[in-house]
Amino acid sequence: MKTLLLISTTVEHKEDAERIADLLLARRLVACAQISAPIASVYRWREEITTANEFILSLKTLPQHYALIEEVLLQEHPYEIPEIIAQEIPLVSNSYSQWVEREVS
Repeated sequence: MKTLLLISTTVEHKEDAERIADLLLARRLVACAQISAPIASVYRWREEITTANEFILSLKTLPQHYALIEEVLLQEHPYEIPEIIAQEIPLVSNSYSQWVEREVS
């Protein structure tokens, strides 16, 4: 069983999440992309507290693809400083892990 990587970012428009997901899937850098329903984000930006409706884009991949995915996100993301968070998932079903590996290899 391989360790998987779950990468997440947020975007203001669902269309941006769909575009980025399609690009990463086409390049076989991720096996799966999920786009959440709108969430409310509250954060400090340029010395002001801001509230925005955003979509979470969650990406499943292998750790060795992180650098390329980060590069694509930085190029394609509409935000000046996008949130890019990666978490290793050490425990995952063997069949799902094998599927992810096949999809991104």
